[in-house]
Amino acid sequence: MMEIDIKPSALSQFKQIEFQEGEGIRIEAVFVGSCTIAAEHSLKIDHKREDDDLFNVYGIPLLVSKASQKQLGEKVIIDYNPNKGYKLSSDQEVYQYNLDLTRAE
Repeated sequence: MMEIDIKPSALSQFKQIEFQEGEGIRIEAVFVGSCTIAAEHSLKIDHKREDDDLFNVYGIPLLVSKASQKQLGEKVIIDYNPNKGYKLSSDQEVYQYNLDLTRAE
């Protein structure tokens, strides 16, 4: 099972969100391009889907699809910097900086 660590600065941002029923913060890793091993990462407020696992971390609902979990590995760390936005990383690597948190369409 995947572990998600929310740093205090990100947690204080997340606590300001008013989630509607069935909503959570989706952590997504999607392959882009046809012959690349690069994944594009995003954070968004979204509704739970069938292939999502729901993680409750410090009272924050987090959604991660089974496909994204394969790309992300065993541990994900979410941090926040007022100047740089959200950062998604693991103990081994930084996945992406400058992430915005938006509501899914």
